[in-house]
Amino acid sequence: MENILRPSSRQQRLRGADIHRLSVFKAVVESGGLSQAADFLNVDLSTVSRQIRDLEVRVGIELCNRGPKGFALTDQGRIVYDVACLLSETLQACEERLEGLREDLSGVLRIGVVNHILLSPELRFPELIKEAKKKAPKLTIECKVIAPNEIMQQVEKRQLHLGILGTTEQPADLEFTPIFNEEAGLYCAEGHPLYKDNRVVFDRNLLEGQPYVSRSHSTLTDIRAQTLGLVAETSSNDIDVISSLILSGLYLGFLPVHTVNAINKNNRFRRLTISGDECKVPFYACTLKRIQQNKRTELFLRILQDVFKVA
Repeated sequence: MENILRPSSRQQRLRGADIHRLSVFKAVVESGGLSQAADFLNVDLSTVSRQIRDLEVRVGIELCNRGPKGFALTDQGRIVYDVACLLSETLQACEERLEGLREDLSGVLRIGVVNHILLSPELRFPELIKEAKKKAPKLTIECKVIAPNEIMQQVEKRQLHLGILGTTEQPADLEFTPIFNEEAGLYCAEGHPLYKDNRVVFDRNLLEGQPYVSRSHSTLTDIRAQTLGLVAETSSNDIDVISSLILSGLYLGFLPVHTVNAINKNNRFRRLTISGDECKVPFYACTLKRIQQNKRTELFLRILQDVFKVA
């Protein structure tokens, strides 16, 4: 059986079909199974299954277990996945270097953002996009809304060129450029015991033990909630979900002030003035640290620096 990973008397070389099979295998691993990968790749399940079988024949090992017990990589399959990731990164780096030879700035810039920030007056995203298209009319900008941890993972895997997020977690392989601070307030809603409380300022003595909606990732709002003695009873990364939970009247929660200002037409939310400092959440542009950025990413970072006057 021919094997691309084991030494033989004749050196084996990667072929175009091998590169394609490895990319399909990478999609299977990152999607969590063959069916999910078929949906992601927009192909039939039988096609994905055949590609994985062909790759297993090519390398001469079993890559993954799939069946009633679910999908799981074998130990050797993990090594092949690492090879697939390295190959993907290398190919993308080569493509970007070739694109860099062109005088006109074109291609696709992939950006990931958290779910409430696109219309934030602090970010001014429409202004950023307009300026990018002004400087590079042939540039295509793809933007998707995903959770902060997924943004960081996809930047690390080079599935995104850049992410915009607020987080206290900063992996060593990523570069975090501060761009602005978002004001977050502590809110309750109609039906909550504190909604009609006449006190002007709420301190820990009044708030301790109150249930609140935390975030599913580490944020400064959760750290501030802990200083107030709030008790996290449920969590979400989605601002719409957090808002809905607060509107139930059962929970307190931190929300971006600009978000509440946009949706609070009937005064269903009440912002509680808390003792001490209000909560300012720093937002960052997140990029991969260990590589030279392509020209598209460099352009967008320069625009961010100009707009937000960051070094």
